[in-house]
Order: sequence, then C-alpha cells, then structure tokens
Amino acid sequence: MTFPLIRLRRAMILSLSGLALALPLAAETAIHAVTLSTAGLAMIEAEGQLGTEPIRLSVARDDIDDFLKSLWVLDPEGAVPFVTMTGPGSFEDAFAHFPFGPQDVTDPARLMSTMVGAALVVERRGETWNGLNMGVTQRPCENGPCNVLNLQADDGVMHSFVMDDALGVRFADAADQATLTDALRAWRGAANPRRVEMVLDSDNATPRDVDLVYLQNAPLWRTAWRAVDTPDGIRLIGWAVVENTTGIDWDDIELTLATGSVRAISARLYERRYAEREEAAMGGRSAPVPQAGLFRGAMGAMAESVPAPAPMVMADSVASIGITADDGDSFSRFTLDTPVTLAAGQMMSVPFLSELLTDARLTLYRGGSGTLHPVIALSLENPLPLRLPAGVLTLYEDGRGHAGDAMIPEMAPGATEVVDFARDTAVEIREDRSNTETVREMRLANGLLYVTEDLERRVTYRIEGAPQADREITIDHPRSPDWTVSSTTGAEERPDAWRWVVPVAAGESASLVVTERQPRIRRVGLMDIDLGTLAYWQGRTLDPAVRETLEQLADLRRQISDTEVEQRRLANDTQTLEREQSRLVNLIVQLGDDSQANRERRARVDAIDGQIADAQAASEAAAQRITDLRAEIATLIGG
Repeated sequence: MTFPLIRLRRAMILSLSGLALALPLAAETAIHAVTLSTAGLAMIEAEGQLGTEPIRLSVARDDIDDFLKSLWVLDPEGAVPFVTMTGPGSFEDAFAHFPFGPQDVTDPARLMSTMVGAALVVERRGETWNGLNMGVTQRPCENGPCNVLNLQADDGVMHSFVMDDALGVRFADAADQATLTDALRAWRGAANPRRVEMVLDSDNATPRDVDLVYLQNAPLWRTAWRAVDTPDGIRLIGWAVVENTTGIDWDDIELTLATGSVRAISARLYERRYAEREEAAMGGRSAPVPQAGLFRGAMGAMAESVPAPAPMVMADSVASIGITADDGDSFSRFTLDTPVTLAAGQMMSVPFLSELLTDARLTLYRGGSGTLHPVIALSLENPLPLRLPAGVLTLYEDGRGHAGDAMIPEMAPGATEVVDFARDTAVEIREDRSNTETVREMRLANGLLYVTEDLERRVTYRIEGAPQADREITIDHPRSPDWTVSSTTGAEERPDAWRWVVPVAAGESASLVVTERQPRIRRVGLMDIDLGTLAYWQGRTLDPAVRETLEQLADLRRQISDTEVEQRRLANDTQTLEREQSRLVNLIVQLGDDSQANRERRARVDAIDGQIADAQAASEAAAQRITDLRAEIATLIGG
C-alpha cells in the first residue's frame, strides 16, 4: 500500500497551526508623490503608521540596493528608525545548522531517513504508537514500490508502517518539532526570491504617522514634442511619456518630472561580502571595494505616427495640463497640478508644456557638410527660466499636415538650438575651394630666415534656386580656430559659424564668396640650406636687403658646393694613385730582379708618392676653404 505525501503534509500543517506568516506581501504604506528623473530613478514619497506595530514593506529584489542607500524617515517623534529584512544568504544559513537538507523537508520519506533515532508518535485509524525512528525502507506493494516507516516501540517491539493516507506521524520531542518548524519558516522566507520583505520599526512605541522617502530604479521618462507652424509663430507642446514601475498603483499622487545631469550611483548593499584573509591567522585585510557604476541619464526618442487629417486649424488645440515648475543648479522640475492615477505596469502620455515661440524657419546650408541640398530647419529658443527636456519633435504645418520630425536636445534657459526636419530638394548648393599662400615679410636673425605668410582659403557657395519660388538661403560657414574672415559684412556671428542670408529668386542662381586668412610664421635654418630651397625663398622675398643677403648666401653656398666637389675628386684621385702604387710594388716584389722594367717601376712608385702628397695637400686646402666659406656665411647671416 502506498503512502501519498498529501496525508503526511496535512498532519504537519496541523501541527504548525500556530505559525503566522512573518511578513505580508503588500506594503502597509500609501504613496502620495513620485518624482521621475532623467537619471533613471524614481523618488517615492509615502506615508504610513508607526508605533504599536511596525511598517511592513515588500521591495523588489532589483530595487533593494537603491532602497537601502536612500531611505529617509521623517518621524515627528524623532525616534531612531531601523529596518530589518531577510538576508541574501539566510536560506543557506538556516539549513547549515539543521540535521537535514532543504529537499528533505519537502519529502516525508527523506525527512524520516535523516532523523533516525528521533522520538515519534505514529497514528493509524485511532491507534497510537510511541517509539524511536528506525528510518524508511522500500518494499514491493500492489501498485509498485512503497515507502515503509520502521519504528522501535517503547516496549522494544519493532513495527513497520506503510506510509499511506491513513498514517499520521509527528515528532514527540519539542526540540525536533521546533527544528522542523524553523526549516519550514526558512522555506517560506525563500518562497518569493524576486521580493524582499522588510520591517521598519523604531525605539518609540507611540502611534504616529511618518513619511518615507526613497529611491527606486525607473525607466527614463521621455518627452515627445508637437510643434505647429502658425502665422503667429511655432506652437510647441511637450507630451510627457511616463510608466509606473513602482509595483504599487498610483492613486491621485503628485507626479513630478525632473530633467538635468544628475549623477546616480549604483551601490550594491544587499549582498553578502567577506573580507579577504591570509591563510594563517595573522589578521585580515578588507576586500577592495568595487568602483560604483554610474547610471547616466540619456533621453530616448519615441516617434509617433500621426495620419494626415483633412485640413483643419491645428493651432486651436493648445491645451496642456497645469504645472508648477522650478529650476536648480543641476535639474529642473515640472510638477503636474492635477493628481495622477495610474495602475502599476501602465504607461501614460500627457501634455505638460505649451509655449508659443517666434517662427524662425530656415532653409539652412551648413558649409563643409558635403551635401547637395540645404535642410529646412527651425531655430528654437527656450523662453523659460527652466531646462526644456530633450525629445523627439513632430512638426505640423497648420492646415496642411505633417512636415517632418526632428530631435531636440535638452535646452538650458535662454539657449538656442537649430533642429532639422526636412530637406529642400528644389535647391542645390555646391562649394568651390581654393588655397593660396602670400609672403608678407621676411627677416634675418640669429642664423634663421623668419618668413611671415598669410594663408588664404576661399570658399565659393554656388546656389541654384528653386524653379517655382523665391528662397532665402541661410548659409552657416564654420568657424575655424586661428582663421579670420576677411569680410563679415551682412554676417551674423555665432559661436560655431558665420551666418549669411542669401536671397535667390525663382529659377535664378546666386553665390557667396567667403575668404579666410591665417597668419603663419616659418623659421628656416640658413647655415646648411640647400640651393634649391634658397632659390625658392630668394624668389619670394620682396625686401631688397634680404634679397641681396640671400644672393650673397647663394654665392657662398655655390662656392662651398664647388669646393666639396673638388674635395671628392681629389679623394678619388688619391685612391686611384694608391691602388696603382700598390699594384706596382706587388709586381716588383714578385719579379725580384734588377731589370730595366723593374727600375722603371720603382721610379713610377716614387713619382706616385709625390702625386699623392700633392693631392692630400690640395684636399686639405679645400677643407680649409670650406671652413673659411662657412665662417663667411655665419658672419653674413648673424649665426
């Protein structure tokens, strides 16, 4: 006969009827305000009752570190708060001290096998046996193998009980029963690894309301801008896209949207960490603390597809929810005046800003971009004393429909930004570039030729206008460090460009020439300058005195060059004579006679000695000549 586990489990549950769940799954607090930041965090403001009972919270495992690093308790009694929770290794810690493992608790047969010798009370159909556990064995039964509990009764008789529905077993020893109870509690505490149950309490038992503030990881809130080009200007409406990931429904909460460059650090506080220790008991040293990672706020883009409606006056719809806003050093806040109700896991999009901006539509060409067509752009200026959040912009022409999309970066108060939303393919612009170098001055000093040049580059923007309509083409010519524009007549000076507006009639052409100059000073060493380089600078100088000096220098350099050629010739002649002399001496030695031929050879050897001496003397004279010429050059150039 088999022993289904359900019967034994029921007996155990009945024996633990006094056990209450340590922590509830739902928080005993009410959220009344949430601030969503572009740092990727939500600041939760909640309230609860503290005093006779603690506040019980259930926090997602992924959010526990942010909770522990940021919890702030606003207690009117000024009591000392403390938070307790199940540790990350409590389950393993509990079973490290039990006589059985985690899986033994969930299997009665395995549990009895690990508790051999324990005092048991066994019940079957109204009969009761007391004795010591002898373990569990298996034997064949009618429907296959079945588990058999073996018991030594108090009178020494051994009994075997098939573990079926009719069998009830409990530990007779209160300590054994308490051990099993603790093991079941450990299992209950680990039942939901995705959440951590927490208890907030204090050293004051006075009943009172307290406020809690803490941070929680949250998706970035985003902004989707709508802009309508109207005769009165650009109507700009910002829609906030938010998501409730707090795990708790928002019921008429105060919602604040914050934008700015706020630093947010991830601190791993809810994890078990040990100090590193040496093998011998000679003290320990702390483990190196890992560098905290940074959550960097980055605005995502969410484009919306809006079907083109029939002609309508889109500027009539400009409503947005009321807000209360303020600005600080690191971020701006927009608090919605209307309470927000949003279920956990739901998203919402709501208009929260509406401003009328001066219409500054541009047909813009950025010099050096390499593109053929200019872009159609909007020049936006933030009129508010607040940061405008970054986001995607969808532009409509009033009464005509969708005109294009653009991206708006975060804009500080008073900042301007040009955003592109389309291309004007009816207009073509080409760039012609040329570079020249003009010598302005040359002077000699300390053996150097100082050359002051004007580098000039000219860019011609050639514009082919639209066939059917007039255009005003805005050209932004990029500013380069150390370069100046020769003429800025009619130009607007911007931080990164010079801007001209060029009117182009329908079907006509126009051009804009921009000339830039940059002074450059070169230093040319003259002592060892080659004749080709010297001739180049001699031909470019406009100063007669400098030209005369360079002509004298060129003459001296030519004399040095000629003398060096003579030196090389004398050296070659000397080597030729030495080889001939060596050949004759070897032949005289080999013949070893006093023939007329040998006497002539000896005479020739003596003559060659004289020729070599003359060549060496001439070479020494040439070397001295070069030294004298270089001295003249040094005197000439002042080196």
